[in-house]
Amino acid sequence: MKTLTISTALVLMSITSFAQNICPSSFKRNNGNGTCNSLGELRLSFPSIDLSNVPSIDSVIINGVKSNVTFNLPETSHAGGNNGYISYCVTSGNMPPTNVWTIYFHTNDGTYTCTVFSSTGGPLAVKYYSFDASVSGSTVTCNWVTEEEINNDHFELERSFDGANYSTAAIVFAAENNTGSQQSYQYKDNAAALKNKYVVYYRIKQVDKDGSASYSKIVTVKLKAESVNTLQISPNPFIENITIKIEAAESGYATTKIMNASGQTVVSTKINVNKGTNNLQISNLNGLSKGMYVVQVAINGVISSNQKVIKN
Repeated sequence: MKTLTISTALVLMSITSFAQNICPSSFKRNNGNGTCNSLGELRLSFPSIDLSNVPSIDSVIINGVKSNVTFNLPETSHAGGNNGYISYCVTSGNMPPTNVWTIYFHTNDGTYTCTVFSSTGGPLAVKYYSFDASVSGSTVTCNWVTEEEINNDHFELERSFDGANYSTAAIVFAAENNTGSQQSYQYKDNAAALKNKYVVYYRIKQVDKDGSASYSKIVTVKLKAESVNTLQISPNPFIENITIKIEAAESGYATTKIMNASGQTVVSTKINVNKGTNNLQISNLNGLSKGMYVVQVAINGVISSNQKVIKN
């Protein structure tokens, strides 16, 4: 049995996980005279939204590169109705001029990511009917169907093991003489890179004949069972210290995050774990405010548990 004690300082940082949450249907840039006055404003249209748990923006990724733009907390006075939106005022940087953004959000329930298209960006070269992936043995089969293709040259199927850094797994050329009917595409990924991985993320980079590109939604495929069989946190409620008992299916590393009610990470640790029983002790938590927190544990990059704890 492995026992580790970690004394932590409070750290405020953004995090990335991929919980299934609702994504905006589109975005619109407003560069003045709006809710944010002279500041830049991002307006996100959600098909439905729980106003008690509106997502905040952690970061924006364009073509795999993090943008320098940051946003204030969401403002909901214009939410609801057919033309409703959630407003986010720019606090620093510049909103990217491209029409496809990958936005990392957090809510009270955790964090997630969405690929969002501009509502004023003109017609997309490809309209997707579906995109999914399934695993059988050591092979992941990716299938996508398009409803319409305009000026489409090819697709680049991109793969990631952390949900942030992508590389090209395959190039698939567009169907010839597309008349507007549905077109089906498939790629079977059995690369050696998949071996010993627990989860893989796929997205499609669609490239126009003029070289411009856009991205599909992200599809997550679990390659192996979660690497944690059981996880116990004590005491709960806690005052200053907590102990996390981890039963790991195999050796590797564990990332532990303690998140407040706003979804912000206030404590983060990363340790090596052995197969079997591991006890992780996190101390010096008396500086945390009283209230509810979520302890998230990931083994070898795969989120295995989110448990609520109370600080007295």
